[in-house]
Amino acid sequence: MNVTCPICATEDRTVDGFDLITVLGLMKEYNWQEIWRRYGPEDSSNQSISMYVKANSYFVELHIQQMQRIILSEKFNTNPFFMQQVIQRIIASHDHHLIMGKIRQQGLDTGDSPISLSCSMGNTIIDLIAHRNEPFSDTGDQPRGNTHIEAVESRPLDVYDLSSTLYLCQQDLTDAIFRRYYDTQEGRDDDPVWRVVRMAVQVGDYQVNLSFRCIPTDVETSIQPPGNASVFTIHQVIQRMNFRHSPELILKEMKDVGLSVSLSQVIRGFSLSRYINNTALRLDFKKRDSSPHK
Repeated sequence: MNVTCPICATEDRTVDGFDLITVLGLMKEYNWQEIWRRYGPEDSSNQSISMYVKANSYFVELHIQQMQRIILSEKFNTNPFFMQQVIQRIIASHDHHLIMGKIRQQGLDTGDSPISLSCSMGNTIIDLIAHRNEPFSDTGDQPRGNTHIEAVESRPLDVYDLSSTLYLCQQDLTDAIFRRYYDTQEGRDDDPVWRVVRMAVQVGDYQVNLSFRCIPTDVETSIQPPGNASVFTIHQVIQRMNFRHSPELILKEMKDVGLSVSLSQVIRGFSLSRYINNTALRLDFKKRDSSPHK
């Protein structure tokens, strides 16, 4: 059972996968103070935080403890970035064998259930434990497209791939985006200017359409409202949508960085774009009709 944390009390919601991903993101930055401000218990003498989240096929625990000194142990076998990837795959309901395969590719020795990953950042210890639900739900054979990722991982694109594309865009790994997500049925044009990566993914109550392309550097590009959004802001918007946070909380992510989006647009639909170097990233968000069919 989760103890009420300051950020969830402020936002009038319970702890969910958004918070697990956020905490690990802050740990990548060694920002323990911000984690404590958002998620720390009222009892300041207890230098630990525990979070519990139920996903479709797993029950996930995340424990963070601050020690008085740096602890070295063979138990600390990974890092917050990989933990974040595992959680995102769990939340996206990826096949258990796919998740275990990714873990074993890292040379990690963990049980099949629960999955146990640990890391140490200075004097802070993080433990991720994912209990597999029994009987484990079978996603079945889902229709998928023609990208490399869909072929290799035998699954359709989902919210995990939106996050992956954002990360690769942030790292300026353009070739990796095209290699993983370019639809091979669109042809193999050698000129990257004419290639476009497209995704259509349902995220919470929204339909999200992503496009990524290279743009010529010798042509002036005008940035339309609401402005040039950062990859981080787009990621936060997507994650809040995925966990069905209120439109007001989704809007706050954009208002806090000066993007000109209104609440009515969040409720109906809007777009965010990111122009960086010679690439253009655009995501169109449209709220799905949740009214009952007559």
